[in-house]
Amino acid sequence: MARIPYPNLEDLPEKVRIAAEKLPPLNIMKMFLNAPTNAIPLLSFGQSILTKQELDAHLRELAILRVAHLTGANYEWTQHVPIAKETGVTDAQVEALPQGADSDAFNEVEKNVIRFTDEVTQNVKASAETFAALEKDLGPRQMVELALAIGFYGMVARVMESFEVELEPTAGTYSIDQLRR
Repeated sequence: MARIPYPNLEDLPEKVRIAAEKLPPLNIMKMFLNAPTNAIPLLSFGQSILTKQELDAHLRELAILRVAHLTGANYEWTQHVPIAKETGVTDAQVEALPQGADSDAFNEVEKNVIRFTDEVTQNVKASAETFAALEKDLGPRQMVELALAIGFYGMVARVMESFEVELEPTAGTYSIDQLRR
């Protein structure tokens, strides 16, 4: 059970309630509604990460799963494994993510994404070496998009864990198409 209750939709401001009625029925989204002035812009930002970035979705999902692993966010991990698989992340890569960039399951670009994710998640700033190695493959826009995805999902992990957001019975069944809607 979550540490605080999810809000009742009928108690939310009308604009927030209307937007909330269109959301997938995920407990993390319901938890965000406890902060109604932040919830809709926050959820819109999260949706843009999943649907509008130029960053390769496969690399994005490796980063999200690595953030989930590093932060212990089981909810995030469970929800994103199927999405990651839709983007081409293999079962072997999912199993290897706890090992990080040392695993042979990843190519060089993927290893650099994982290193970057580790450093940004744990130290806030990536080392010059890691940054340079990744920048040659991604370029400025995708580098910033990756940092935004890492930061966003790190923040979401902190909300999930701090408020003990529980997995719903349908956890891990959402596809990227469902989340786009």
